[in-house]
Amino acid sequence: MSSAEHLIKQKFQQFYLERNRTLFSPPAASQREYGFLLFKGKFMVRHRTFKNPETLLTAIRDLSPAHVYFSTAYYQDPTASMDQKGWLGADLVFDIDADHLDTPCKIMHDNWKCKACSTVGKGSAPKTCPKCKNDRVEIETWLCDRCLQEAKEETIHLLEMIFSDLQMGDANLSVYFSGHRGYHVHLHSEDFRMLREEQRREIVDYLLGEQLDPSLQGMEDVPEGGVLILKGPQWGEPGWRGRMVRGIYEVLTKEGENLGLNQAQLKVINAWDKANFFTKPFWSSLKGINAGTWKNIVQRAVRETAAKIDSVVTSDVHRLIRLPGTLNGHTGLLGVNVPLERLDEFDPFIESIAFPEGQVKITVKDSPEFRIGSQNFGPFHDEKIELPTAAAMLLLCKHKAEPTS
Repeated sequence: MSSAEHLIKQKFQQFYLERNRTLFSPPAASQREYGFLLFKGKFMVRHRTFKNPETLLTAIRDLSPAHVYFSTAYYQDPTASMDQKGWLGADLVFDIDADHLDTPCKIMHDNWKCKACSTVGKGSAPKTCPKCKNDRVEIETWLCDRCLQEAKEETIHLLEMIFSDLQMGDANLSVYFSGHRGYHVHLHSEDFRMLREEQRREIVDYLLGEQLDPSLQGMEDVPEGGVLILKGPQWGEPGWRGRMVRGIYEVLTKEGENLGLNQAQLKVINAWDKANFFTKPFWSSLKGINAGTWKNIVQRAVRETAAKIDSVVTSDVHRLIRLPGTLNGHTGLLGVNVPLERLDEFDPFIESIAFPEGQVKITVKDSPEFRIGSQNFGPFHDEKIELPTAAAMLLLCKHKAEPTS
């Protein structure tokens, strides 16, 4: 174990040993499987169960893990092997992470490196190395106000779809900041507990707009006065109809010149009065763009307005997910519950601080500028510095620094 990991583990243990420390207890807590990722050797301890939060806290205090997880599933025997556990259902869970969002700030703070040829780059990592075409690409991510704000906005967008389209309601629904780069939405409802993977996948496909057919959303060429007139859904319609229209407006407003249109069509787009979009006959106001081209634009619009969820997390009926109220070993921040009425104003760089007191001396190898609490720090490069504990822990957990003896 490195000196940084030793210090992080020590701080984590001190946090969990505080006298008034309590833990989140999920519904039917004793039917859940729990897992712990340890600092030493990145070893995973799982297939554990606990009768109550107190015994779970005792185990966490003994192990001082980097990460604590619990199963979205309920089991007859959580300690058994997977095929012997006796599945009793699972919560419906959604994960939105800034890693899956194309945020412009990534070019400022994210890096990647090819493990095969050592080619490096900034921003979002390519699927394969542009130099040697190897897919073994190592990613180094960071977190900033911009990417966490966009993750929050996507979470709010997801909640709107859950409430309006799927009509799930907010009963038994909870939102949590993960302590790193995103948010988790948990639905602890009997209505969804027994859904199998293929049924959950249908929910995922709807939220992602997978294989959405514009013709089934009311878009078609209709003969009128001897000519074909394009008609389609209107602004404000419910479900994907209205969402598709909003997405088209965004695409045409932001990406007019990146849609693969010919010069004549681009001329129409550039001269178009966008106020027409809010009037009933707006589809026919863009002359010279046929239904086939519109369908291409719709595909872009669907990607623009779809929920940006991790499809694997939602469809997996045996998923282990971070336990709220525990520390995230990637940042030293706390996974916390975010009340729905406070989601818009929630500040993860203030409200998830687990170490509000003290100072730590560290040697920072390299770090972009970042905020913790109300203070900004960095950028740093090969510097010995004393920082507030929360800021130092972020750098240590992100492998950007080492403790200074």
